[in-house]
Amino acid sequence: MTATMSPDLTSLADRVGLSGRLSALARLVKAGWSRRGPGGFSADLLADASDVLARADQRLMLSSNHTVVSLAGGTGSGKSSLFNRLAGADFSTVGVTRPVTRDAHACVWGVADSGPLLEWLGVPRRYRYARSSALGRGEQSMMGLVLLDLPDHDSVMGHSTDLVDKLVGMSDLMIWVLDPQKYADAAVHRRFLVPLAGHSEVVAVVLNQADLLTPGQIEDCVQDLRRLLDTEGLQDVQVLVTSAKNGDGVEELRKLLIDAVSARKAAAARISADVDKVAARFEPYGDVAIAGAASADGSSHLAAETLGADVEQELSAAFAAAAGVGAIADALRSARQLRAMDYVGWPVSWLIERMTSRDPIRKIRLGKLWAELRGVTAGPSGAQRAEIDNALTKVADEQVPPLPRPWSRTVRAAVKSNADDIPPALGAEIGAALPADAAADGWWRAIGVLQGLLLGCVLVGAAWFVSLLIVGVGGVGSTSSLPKLFTDKFYLGWASAVVMIGLLAGWLTAKVCTRAVNAAVSREIEDFQREIGSRMAVVAHDMVVAPAELELAELEQFRSDLRIATGHGGLR
Repeated sequence: MTATMSPDLTSLADRVGLSGRLSALARLVKAGWSRRGPGGFSADLLADASDVLARADQRLMLSSNHTVVSLAGGTGSGKSSLFNRLAGADFSTVGVTRPVTRDAHACVWGVADSGPLLEWLGVPRRYRYARSSALGRGEQSMMGLVLLDLPDHDSVMGHSTDLVDKLVGMSDLMIWVLDPQKYADAAVHRRFLVPLAGHSEVVAVVLNQADLLTPGQIEDCVQDLRRLLDTEGLQDVQVLVTSAKNGDGVEELRKLLIDAVSARKAAAARISADVDKVAARFEPYGDVAIAGAASADGSSHLAAETLGADVEQELSAAFAAAAGVGAIADALRSARQLRAMDYVGWPVSWLIERMTSRDPIRKIRLGKLWAELRGVTAGPSGAQRAEIDNALTKVADEQVPPLPRPWSRTVRAAVKSNADDIPPALGAEIGAALPADAAADGWWRAIGVLQGLLLGCVLVGAAWFVSLLIVGVGGVGSTSSLPKLFTDKFYLGWASAVVMIGLLAGWLTAKVCTRAVNAAVSREIEDFQREIGSRMAVVAHDMVVAPAELELAELEQFRSDLRIATGHGGLR
């Protein structure tokens, strides 16, 4: 809530930083409402701060040409008599032994533009009195004064007591009228004066009925009253001695009013004091004492808390383990190697393996393996979710710096805020990192062609060898129609050599290429694991670190606003 101020008050607020302090307090309240409850911000504090902002907003929008001064006191203190003497007329009924003033009375010096202000104060129209037509020359300096005679604070009428409480909070300057018999009344001090500690600039105390005392008694009463006020944190409150009956001290009181009116700063001073008091109650939530101190030039040096620098790497490793990235990498390695063997493997060895293997339907196994890889998902249940929760708890316990309440709770909650969304996010990242399909590399195909040629040579050599055995050695059939190449047993060695060379070349080619495939697949797996690590780190940042850092940034903003609201930094 930011007040829209009248021109005179605007310039004043700019000088004292009031507008900035109110804006900062409004941000404190906004931050508090979203973090209230057990272990969080006090609802009473937030309500009180909201009340201060509401009163400030309303007061600063009203007439800046008027200063509201309230006379408050108990029955028989003589406040109504003082009000009448200052007003120059018997406007307020005087009572000695029982409460008489039940509603606030107002005397206004200069009524122009005062109507909305009096409506805000709740002064009944029948109790509004104007001095504009009766201003003497000596009262011109009081133009702009709104003097209130409040109900007796010890009235048995509940309405009167509530009205006093309300107007005490709405007045720009408070004057407490005490009498010699009850100036030390604990109820008055405890309920009204002590809560105004820190408002010394806008509070004055009047010891009335001085005509009933000797000079020595007056001095004793003033000293005792001064001592009481000092012990209550009201050391700077001015104490005046008056007699409404014979007018002693009234001119000094009038001068106090004139000074307040001429300075035109009582309203801003009162609001500033209210902000001081309520803002101080926010300090435990910001732990400003350990957050840093303001420098001489007014700037603040806050200790910016962040998560540890290695949190993303730690979470990335934990997420990878929870999602079974190691097993996925092994499966991917197997799938790539199986696929490569279709091309670079020696068909003879492949045939022997297929004939002796318990899993001859190799193509089906490879297809299933690849389908499983493509269907990888880090579901929200089972060991994966448990491991993720454990990793988040570890970060919350070990990496979140010591913080005041409620931030210690809210930052830890931010770390775990996306726990339900992390498993599917990991699954999606793994799926995106896997190769699109099990396509063969180009050089695999070339080796496959070579292996086919070598196999062809072996088959041709074997057929040649068989032919020589049948025809050349066994003498089966006519040899006259066949070339010597297929009939002369001399060529058995050559045929055997072709078969042996083809077999050896195919085996060596498969051996060398298998090693090359394994090295290439290892590089692919390393690249895959690096990419997965990067993707896991992105998930860790976006879903864990970023929410926690955002909450920590809110804390730093809260501390900055707290320094401004308390007047300790950010303003000159």
